[in-house]
Amino acid sequence: MISFNFAGKDSYKDYGIIISKRPNLPSPKRRVSYIDIPGRDSSLVYDEETYENTTIGVECKIKDGNLIDKIDDIKAWLFSAGESDLIFSFQDDKKYRAQVVNSIDFSQVVKIFSEFIIIFNCRPFKYATYNNVFTIVESGSSIINVGSIKSEPIISVYGEGNIELTVNETKVNLTNIKDKIILNSVIQDSYNDLGENLNNKVKGEFIYLSPGSNRVEWTGNVSKIKILPNWRWL
Repeated sequence: MISFNFAGKDSYKDYGIIISKRPNLPSPKRRVSYIDIPGRDSSLVYDEETYENTTIGVECKIKDGNLIDKIDDIKAWLFSAGESDLIFSFQDDKKYRAQVVNSIDFSQVVKIFSEFIIIFNCRPFKYATYNNVFTIVESGSSIINVGSIKSEPIISVYGEGNIELTVNETKVNLTNIKDKIILNSVIQDSYNDLGENLNNKVKGEFIYLSPGSNRVEWTGNVSKIKILPNWRWL
């Protein structure tokens, strides 16, 4: 039985929704512009190195019970969730960030049977449902990105004073650190456990983890580094 979990609710167990067929999971379109220049062969290619959102249509049906009440419950669940995690049972190790965007039309086929389509607007990538936190205690250690594109990690640096952190070719200088600083590449922000902004202590670009091996090095007084990798796939 194919089902999906959205906003913490299971489509079949919680609402009795039956998925008619396995949905297609499209890859995102890369944003590339082509510019024609007079007198020049071919086109000038401008690659933004970003991707567009995707849409996933799920064909569903429900039967038995009080259809009117059940339909109201389904609508309340899907539309009140906003953007939430979407996980399909046939690939439960990955999730989408999705939101329902269509007005759902419940077409009654017989007295106790209704069909409808749910259209999810999804961010371009699939994300790991669960991420292990990596703890690094030795400079020069490596972490393997198991995803298909660069990830946006959340890095916690435990140390004191001035620290230079290097991941592959990216260097970040941390100034006057006291105990711990969190470098969040997802929201492009730096802070401590109290949520206090520490961007003034950071100089350099936010760190990404490329597919394959990523070498983590540092200089300065560092006891350990913890990395929540946030693996992603196209």
